[in-house]
Amino acid sequence: MEMTSKERLNCILEGGTPDRVASSFLINPYYTNSLPGKPDPIEFMKEVGCDIIDRDGPLPYKKVLSGGVSYTDEFINGETVRTYVTPVGTISETFAGPMLWGSISHRNTSFIKTMEDYKILQYVYEHMDFEPDYSWYEERIELIGNHGIVVPQATEFRSSLEYLLEDDLERTILDLADEPEIVEEFMNALREANMRACKAAAGCPATYYNIWEDSSTTLLSPNWFAQYVLPEFNEFTEILAANGKKLIHHACGKIKNLLPLMKQESVAAFESVTPLPVGDIHMKDCFTAWGDKFTVIGGLDPTFLIRCSMEELEKRTVETIESLGEYKKRFVLANGDSLPPRVAPEKLDKIIEIAKRYTF
Repeated sequence: MEMTSKERLNCILEGGTPDRVASSFLINPYYTNSLPGKPDPIEFMKEVGCDIIDRDGPLPYKKVLSGGVSYTDEFINGETVRTYVTPVGTISETFAGPMLWGSISHRNTSFIKTMEDYKILQYVYEHMDFEPDYSWYEERIELIGNHGIVVPQATEFRSSLEYLLEDDLERTILDLADEPEIVEEFMNALREANMRACKAAAGCPATYYNIWEDSSTTLLSPNWFAQYVLPEFNEFTEILAANGKKLIHHACGKIKNLLPLMKQESVAAFESVTPLPVGDIHMKDCFTAWGDKFTVIGGLDPTFLIRCSMEELEKRTVETIESLGEYKKRFVLANGDSLPPRVAPEKLDKIIEIAKRYTF
């Protein structure tokens, strides 16, 4: 019997046998703003007919600052300026242009510019709490309907190390080598804030949660993943499990050398898993390393989707699915990370059509 997209995705994530291979796209205004009429991403995905995994809804909490901390977000002289004023100092970060959903604004300066700034930002996170806010959820569920599932963020900050690495890779590497106590004390404060956010989020009626972790060995070594990231993700999953919820780990980079460590996680799925050239694996590598422990969501490199012909897309997609053998039922065919502009909508139609061929 044919399943709805909602039923299909839930079945796959629960480790069951769906009616067929699912197909999903990570689409936000970064892509839809490039289309005629700039359609709403959810309405566009509903029209295309994919299985929607909605990861772009509102946060399931509101941040509350205390201890004399104040925050401003201003647009000044062509830059977005975000500032924290605290009793122990003031820090700001700046971005080129306005911060709009779906845009990718270049970071001009970071909150952390000196070792002293670690202590100021640490004070901010020590005095940041999170109030549950699920007021948006029912409306989002109604919007998605049977077209898919709503997957809120468990925290907006990523793991504490990933947060620093994406903020400034070189600075973080050097500071961890030169002043490990200062950096690790900051990371511990952010980790504790992450867990408070996760606890606030866990009461949302959703079943699955996402963290935009961007795991990749272009940013960190397997040793650092084991030392810093894995324990933090185990805490996230324990908090969610205590509330009957499960975590999805966003892993859009090069993860080949992280696969054995990722197997130690207790997440429901890894999503945005990407082959070459953005990633460094084939989808079958995940199932070879993990068996059927996790659902794998991904398989389509975004740069390939821009340049490929329809014939190349057919060949690559069929090869990817058929390489999985019995593990096809634990796989959701999807683009790795946000779908970029210049991918013809006809290619999305073709991807869905191919997935529909593989029934169980």
